[in-house]
Amino acid sequence: MIEKVSWIKEQLGPYFSRAVEIAFMHVEEKVPQEMRDGEVDEEGWVKWKPLDSTIGEEEIRAVESEFSIEFPPLFKAFLMSYHYVSLQFDNAEVDGEYIGDCQFIEMPSLSSEERLQPLEFLLHAWEPLLSAGYVPFAECEDSQGPVCFDTRRRQEDGDCPVVWFLHDHLHELGEEASKNRDHLLPYVRPIFGSFKEMMTVLCSQEAMTEE
Repeated sequence: MIEKVSWIKEQLGPYFSRAVEIAFMHVEEKVPQEMRDGEVDEEGWVKWKPLDSTIGEEEIRAVESEFSIEFPPLFKAFLMSYHYVSLQFDNAEVDGEYIGDCQFIEMPSLSSEERLQPLEFLLHAWEPLLSAGYVPFAECEDSQGPVCFDTRRRQEDGDCPVVWFLHDHLHELGEEASKNRDHLLPYVRPIFGSFKEMMTVLCSQEAMTEE
C-alpha cells in the first residue's frame, strides 16, 4: 500500500502545484484551522492547503464494512494520500468531445475534519447502485450523476472501470430498478478503463478549476 500511496502522491503533488490559486479558495466553515493558508477574506473565503492524509486502512475498512463493498486498492491509496477541501478534475477531450460526455469530475471532500464523511454521504445517496455492482466515489459535473467503480468487472490488480450515470435516468428508473444491473446497463456511460487510467489522464491536465 505504501507504494500505491507514493504513486498517487506522484500524480497529485505536481497537479496541486500547477493549480490556479482560486482552486484553493473555499468558504471559511469548510476549511479546518490546520488546513488554512492565510486569513479569511471579507467575503468569508479562505485559502486552503493540502496536507498529508491521516486516514488509515482501518478507517477505510469500516466504510467498506458498512456498505458491504470493496474499493479498488489504488482508490484506498488515494484516500490515504492527501487531505484536501475540494478537488475537481477537468476531464480530457478526444476529437472535441469530453471522455464519456463528462466535462469534469468532482471528488468528495477529504478534509482533515470531515475525513470520509462526504464519501459516506455519496454512498448513501446512491446506495441502490451497490446491489448492481456499481460503487459511487465521485460526481460528474455539477452533480449531474454519480461516478462509479464497476466492481463486477474488477481487474487482476483489483482496479475497476470507471463509469457514470446521469441522475435523471436513475430517478426515472427508481430505487428498485436501480438495484438491477440489467436495468442499469443501457444507461452506463464509460469514462476510464481503470482508476489508475483516470488518475494518469486527469492529473496530466494543465489546470484545475474551482466549482
